[in-house]
Amino acid sequence: MTPQIVVALILVLAVPIGGIRLLLWHRAAGALASPVRTSLLLLLQVMAAGLLYMALFPPGTSGSTSSLRIATANTSRLAATAGGSPLVLLPEAPASGGGEAVPDLATALRRHPGVTSLTIVGDGLGPRDIDAAHGLAVHFDPPPLHPGILYLAPPPAVAPGARFTVGVTLTGLPNATAELVDPAGRVTDSGTPDKNGHVLLAGTARAAGATSFTLRVRRDKRVIEQADVPVWVADNARPKLLILAGAPGAEVKYLRRWAIDAGYDVTTQMSAGGGIALGDAPVALDAASLRRFDAAIVDDRSWAGARGALLAAARGGMGLVLRPGGPIDGTTRSQWLALGFGLSGPGGVAPLVLPKVDAEPVARTRQGIGSEEAPVDIATTEDYLPDISRLGLTPGGNDAVPLLRDAGGATLGAWRALGAGRVALFTGIDSYGLTLTGRRDLYGDWWSALLDTVARPAPGSRVLTDTGWVGERMALCALTGEAQVDGRVRVLPINGYGGYWPTQAGWHMLRSKDAASAFYVQPADALPTMRAAHNSKAMALLSAAEAKQASAALPGQSGATWLWWLGWLAVSALLWWLERARLGRRTAPAETPQSAM
Repeated sequence: MTPQIVVALILVLAVPIGGIRLLLWHRAAGALASPVRTSLLLLLQVMAAGLLYMALFPPGTSGSTSSLRIATANTSRLAATAGGSPLVLLPEAPASGGGEAVPDLATALRRHPGVTSLTIVGDGLGPRDIDAAHGLAVHFDPPPLHPGILYLAPPPAVAPGARFTVGVTLTGLPNATAELVDPAGRVTDSGTPDKNGHVLLAGTARAAGATSFTLRVRRDKRVIEQADVPVWVADNARPKLLILAGAPGAEVKYLRRWAIDAGYDVTTQMSAGGGIALGDAPVALDAASLRRFDAAIVDDRSWAGARGALLAAARGGMGLVLRPGGPIDGTTRSQWLALGFGLSGPGGVAPLVLPKVDAEPVARTRQGIGSEEAPVDIATTEDYLPDISRLGLTPGGNDAVPLLRDAGGATLGAWRALGAGRVALFTGIDSYGLTLTGRRDLYGDWWSALLDTVARPAPGSRVLTDTGWVGERMALCALTGEAQVDGRVRVLPINGYGGYWPTQAGWHMLRSKDAASAFYVQPADALPTMRAAHNSKAMALLSAAEAKQASAALPGQSGATWLWWLGWLAVSALLWWLERARLGRRTAPAETPQSAM
């Protein structure tokens, strides 16, 4: 119920109550008013109520309108020339005859006081104008999106030599191919979208610093669209990883090698029996020692002896990945069940279904930088597939989130929250075999997904992954004080948020008193489908039923407002004077006593 309706109901009830009170007061005082006086008092009460409503909610000034049509980017000529409300052209709208050009929506609302409804045509309002539309009734029918890149998710900060993934969603391009091209012009990965348009592409970071890969979308060997993929390679982004194993083995060897190449600061500890520990310097498995690690990978044999300390560290924020070295006993199964993983299945060891090998030449570039034992040149797709197995138990549970699945649909990994940290269960056994037969890409995908999900977040991100465009306002978040962009533009935050209007594409540096972050700005004409989808999503959040009070915040109505208030004050003063004046009153005659007989 709008404020106008609430006030109207109150006044409608107050007028008859006031009239009844007036009649009862005259009768109780023994004074009788003339019919003219009584009618005048009742009329003045009705007039006072009406003037009060008009003063609170004054009508629009002459020549104003309550509705506007707002033309935005890609407005068709048919929509622009359609009859109805006056047409307003925002700067990004195409030129149309008869429209009024304005620099922004706020200016249009100042020029047209009294507007309570907006009809948006085109792609929708952008960040510059979306706030001005709050509180108004907004009508928007989003147009169909053009085929192209609907969403691009660049990677967070990566370490030198680490492998990263880029998420891409295409729309209207079912038979297209997405390619990721490195700065040297080499295609590092290629893939076709699934039925929902999603595709993941992998690349490998090189030297530290800011760089840019290229996303290229092809169909029938023709480039449909391409865009920059910003990648920030941070030399200090090396999370600390602890690998605990109950015995030396090939799985630990290759897992350690992969983790070092992926940018982790790895500490390995293996038990050789008889109290002998192999690997790096021994780590005391207590809360104080484990607090310095961001993640830990623990097999079932070393789990039992360090369970209490590992769970305490996980509740404090450390990520924990549990893996089996083979079939597990009943005690370990019960303990993993107690963590919230509903393990279902016969147990033992089950076959693991691997995806088909990509026969494209680009598959060779997915292997990463390579190593002396398995250089990229010999990691060809003609190698036979390894016989990888998995634990015959499927992790699940109400609080567990599936993370990895094999080609047959069986869940290989799941994770759940545990205090301030996360714990994951990976059921793959002898996954190292993938690295020996040209499937290091799949091996890296599995372990990257596990550690990226559970590892403790970095204290402060060095890269902001939100997409921005030249000439469009960006919202810079989590600012604790005044900051500067590129040492030139000051950003004054309000409640931790600051606005920035970029004028150049490329990398920019945001520096505050105690932090520095990098972010990337796309050219104004890049990713048009993604930009239109962002605007449509923001438009959907606007309420189409909320009306702004016409007198509360619209400029240009002060003259009409004070006139209504002046009229209400005059009528109220006249009503007050007439109620207390003796004009029109006549006293009831006293009763004459009968004469004595």
